[in-house]
Formats: sequence, C-alpha cells, structure tokens
Amino acid sequence: MFIRHLSIDTPKMASFLALVVIVTLLAVVNGRMLPQKSVLNTDQERALFAELHKGQPTADATATAWCEEPIAKAPVNFPANIVGRAEINYDMFSGYVNVTQHDFLFYWLTTTVDKNPKAPLVIWTNGGPGCSAMEAATTENGPLSLFQIKESCSEDKEQCDYTNQFSPNKYSWNQHANVVYLDQPRFVGNSGGDSQATYVHSSVDAAADFVVFYRGFIELFPEFKGRPLIISGESYGGHYIPAFAQAILDDQAKTAGVDDIPFAGAIIGNGCTDDSIQNNEKYAEFLHSAGLIPSTSNPKTRATADSLVHSTIGYTPNYYDYRLQSINCPGCFGYNYNDWSHFFIQDDVKKAMNVCGNAGDNAFAGTKGGCIDGLMPFDANDKFDYVGALANTLSAGVPVTFYYGKMDTACNYVGGMALAEAIEWAGQKAFVASKLAPLEIAGAEVGQVKGAQDLLVFMQVDMAGHMVGLDEGAASSAALMTIVQKYRQ
Repeated sequence: MFIRHLSIDTPKMASFLALVVIVTLLAVVNGRMLPQKSVLNTDQERALFAELHKGQPTADATATAWCEEPIAKAPVNFPANIVGRAEINYDMFSGYVNVTQHDFLFYWLTTTVDKNPKAPLVIWTNGGPGCSAMEAATTENGPLSLFQIKESCSEDKEQCDYTNQFSPNKYSWNQHANVVYLDQPRFVGNSGGDSQATYVHSSVDAAADFVVFYRGFIELFPEFKGRPLIISGESYGGHYIPAFAQAILDDQAKTAGVDDIPFAGAIIGNGCTDDSIQNNEKYAEFLHSAGLIPSTSNPKTRATADSLVHSTIGYTPNYYDYRLQSINCPGCFGYNYNDWSHFFIQDDVKKAMNVCGNAGDNAFAGTKGGCIDGLMPFDANDKFDYVGALANTLSAGVPVTFYYGKMDTACNYVGGMALAEAIEWAGQKAFVASKLAPLEIAGAEVGQVKGAQDLLVFMQVDMAGHMVGLDEGAASSAALMTIVQKYRQ
C-alpha cells in the first residue's frame, strides 16, 4: 500500500487533508524461543541502538497479546483449501527476528523456483509508513496471489468476486530471486513485541533495525550468507530504501571488508522520496500530461489540482489509479481493503504463517487495511538526505532501479523522473541526456525506459497504477531483472 504523506503522501483518503496539514507543520518532507537472544552483534551496535531509541515511548502492552515463544524459523504450510489452484514448487519459511531484546520483526521468505545457487536475496518492504509487506506478497509480486481480492471488493455489488484461495502468479519475483517480505518498522503487520517493546519514528531508526534484522536473518539462513542482497520497496519505500542503503554503506565502512553486507542493488517502485523535487509543480505537469486537468489551468496547490481533476473527469479518482473511481467505506482507501486484510486474521492463515499470538490484529482487523497508526508522527523534522543516499549508493557502484506506473496520482512518474535526474553522481549528465526508449515485453511496448552506466535505470509503465505488480506483473518482473540478471549467470 501507499504512504501516508503527500509526496510523502497519504493513502488513507479519509484522513488525507488532516495529515497533509500535519506533514506541512512538521516540515516533513521475526521454532525456538528468542526473547533472551540479542542479535546486536557488537558493543558498538548495542550502543547505537541505545542512542537511537532512548526516550522512545513504550508500545501499548495491550495492543497485541504477544506469545511466549515467537517462532524464529518454520515452514509456511497453508491448508489445501487456501492453497487453491496455486502450485508451490519452492520453499517458504516465516518467523521473527529480534532487533532488540523485546522487539521482533516478522518475515515471510519465498525461495527461488529454479533453486539457482547464485540467485540473489531480495528483501521487500511496503510503505505507509506503517503498512504491511503482506500486500505485495499476496497482490503484487509474490507467488501466491489473492487474485482480484481488492479490485472485485471495490466494485459496486453486494459480494466480492474472489475465492478466498490463492492463485499462481506467473510474474512472481521468486521466479528469479529469493524474496523476503519484511514487516517493518516495528509493530507493522505481523511484527510485534512484549510489554517493553518500542516503536521507532523515523526511516533512519528503521534502517538501523534493518541492518540488525539482516544479520539475524543470515544466522537463521546461513545458506544466504554472501548472496547478493537487493533491497526493494514501493511508495514510502522511497524513504525506507535510501535510508537502508545508507545504513548498509555505513555498516560496510565499519566492518572494513570483514563480514560485509553484500549490497547488490536497490529497487524503488512508485516512490515518494523528496517533496522539494516531487512537488506540486511536477504534480500539475503530470496531470496536464494525462489530460486530467484543463490545458489552460495552472494549479499551485495539491488541493486546487485535485478539485480540478474531479471537475474535469467527473469523479474522484482512486488515489492509486486514476482510471478507477475511488470508493468510500470503512476500510476503503482507494480500493476496498477489508476482505484482503481480514484474510490475515483467519486462524488457519495465522497458524500456517507462524504468527505470534494476536500480532497482526492491529494492522489487519477492523478497518485498518493492513496498516497501523502507532508510528505517527513519522520522519518529523526529518533532515536525512535521501537523494544524497541514492547518490552514495550509485557512487559505490551499486545499481539503482526506479519503476513507476503512469496511472498513479499518489507518487506520480513525472516527479519520479525529476527525482532520478536530480541524483548527483558521476553518471548524472549521461542519465539526464539519455532518451526514453520503448520498454518492450514479448514484442509489445508496455512503457518506456532509460538508464546510464549500467547503474541507474528508470522505467515508466503505461497501463499501471501505484502498485505496478498488481496491474502489469511482467513489467514489475522486468524491473527486478534489471539488477538480478547481473548476478544469476
């Protein structure tokens, strides 16, 4: 799902205007028992965590009924009535990695279908901030798809047209890589902790947790030690991924070649990263190019622009895909998320996925649509240089790929291109000067693409909205392959 700020946007339409005001005022833009085992490997890391998280409020102990023995690693085995038509010819594991003694992040690993020993490790996170990676896992790029669950539930009829079973996704990312879907920051999705657990409230703090998570994950899965690591995400992932990248680069500088994290790439889908670049001017330019506002109009604010869109096309568009009309209901955020999110609180699903106690209820029960509210305010008074972190990544020789669905109003592709062109690195001039070329899949043009020095790639996908994997799975897979293909050979 999206991100809950504008351009740093805010997906939940009911609270959109209020959060924009808040953002403006703030100048924003997981077996065996683990509780006593810390994966903070060095005194330096422990000191870092103490410094990062001192003074953070304790999470509400009543928020979830935390189990006594969170599972670190166990197979994921869905019952046949849920597997449905899907063929599971790969391995799946899930569990919890503790990033402090009390805080645990939930993961779901799907291994690569062809068992290629060189296949990279991809770690995916959704946006929000505060939204679960289970959305991408089951509606975008995961192998088990709850096909049409959001779309059919968003139609004007009494009953959703879906089976409550998985369908196969032939464009799943685990066709080419081992993919971990990570619920982060703390308490997002199925993540949780005991009564002394704490929230984090910034992408930088979440990035510190990510480094600890990665090292704990490798302890559980030593077969992936040294495997190329690609970090990926969408939407508010435009904040997370640069912060993760910088945290990895900083960690490499500290380890000095000893047990380095094998950072191999970063992929951002429809990301909102810097609202000084992805601004109202770029939003208006996007709306003009899409024919969503009159050619003679010149809106200066998002609110004015959105009002013009409504009057021009005659309806309020789905925030994530302007081809669709947005719907209003408790648990509706552009799409109707109710049946999708409630899937994850079924007892047989939670058992199959090794979910700890009532972890997940805060995100999936009721009308939350897979997101939590406890992180807010998030990235308040943020001074981290996200674009600079991307520049550092490219300067370190680590490839970066952006992909944007062109029907998205939440994080539009025009602002995305401006962001990519603003990154200051050795290949900047070459990238800016390069021309868009047809993005062809199976002989058909599905979008446009440009790049420079085999490091920076920008893809824009014609018939896709905010969640490219939902609308154009082949294009989403192509974005992954811009980096993965470098390591599978």
